[in-house]
Amino acid sequence: MKKHNLLVAIVAVVECIAFTAQPVQAAKYSKSEAKQVKYFQRKYKNLDKAQYNRNSIYQQAPNFANPFSPGVLNPAYISTTMDYVNYYRDLMGLPSEANPDDANRSAQIGAASLAAVNASASLQAHGLINYLRPNYISENDWAIAENATLGNINFLDDAHSASAGEIVTDLMREDNNIAGAGNIGHRAIILSTRATRMGIGAAYGMSTDMLYSVEYGLFADDILRAPVKSRIVYPAAKVFPYELVGKDTPWSYSTTKRISSKPKIYITDLTKNKKKRYRATQVRNFKTLFYGEGYTTTITYRPGKVKLVNTHKYKVQIGKYYTYTFRFFRQKG
Repeated sequence: MKKHNLLVAIVAVVECIAFTAQPVQAAKYSKSEAKQVKYFQRKYKNLDKAQYNRNSIYQQAPNFANPFSPGVLNPAYISTTMDYVNYYRDLMGLPSEANPDDANRSAQIGAASLAAVNASASLQAHGLINYLRPNYISENDWAIAENATLGNINFLDDAHSASAGEIVTDLMREDNNIAGAGNIGHRAIILSTRATRMGIGAAYGMSTDMLYSVEYGLFADDILRAPVKSRIVYPAAKVFPYELVGKDTPWSYSTTKRISSKPKIYITDLTKNKKKRYRATQVRNFKTLFYGEGYTTTITYRPGKVKLVNTHKYKVQIGKYYTYTFRFFRQKG
């Protein structure tokens, strides 16, 4: 669950408190790296950046009275949200997810139910725990909402306007997850190695300017599927967008391996000094918490004192379990 004011996660990249935004000399990409960078930059350029507000986000606004209607989202908002989800999945080498109508309707019932009770930004919003069902919402719709809100929820205060992509990006970066520092539950759902589909819902509070966004991505049949990849790392291997890391962004290693300890993790800037290793900080092992998303172990950490510079290449060594390299690039080119 994410709560933020004016999308501070996006602003954090601009501030770059722990980052060097303008490298002294841009590192040279290899031919394979350059090819990948151009591919992802083209994909990002084609993503819709339109802003939505209370007037434009709906095709049909919700009705918070008898007869209750969860409303219908602007189709462009739904498709753009899924475009971002699948863009990020592509960065990780994961297959795209489908977006069936029934999943969208369930997600929309979930979002509208959160809006109907003006849910506060707390973990109890997941499953609508301790919230009373308004009498104009049927028991069946309330049950659907309880289930759908077990997925990703994003709270945006004073949401006069926001783009679909900003909301998905905020969930991916996990700069301010109210479940606790290092928790990457939203990222795990977006990057699930079991998931095949996702529903999208969004609604403004009945009497507030809070925008509730729901990504309904946990389905019983998906949870029973075998993971399509044995590991996911963030930042991803090979090339990775510089815009997707900030001073508060947790890095992560999720795997089908069972790891009970907290390994020592080191990051090296291969472009600047191949011999200097920086030890990661705030290492947490969430073990099987994200098993439903395909991970037997998830370890999160912060990169420590290493400076993160666009175009530089880094090596990440996660104990004895995995070592990989990646190079930063800017999505906007």
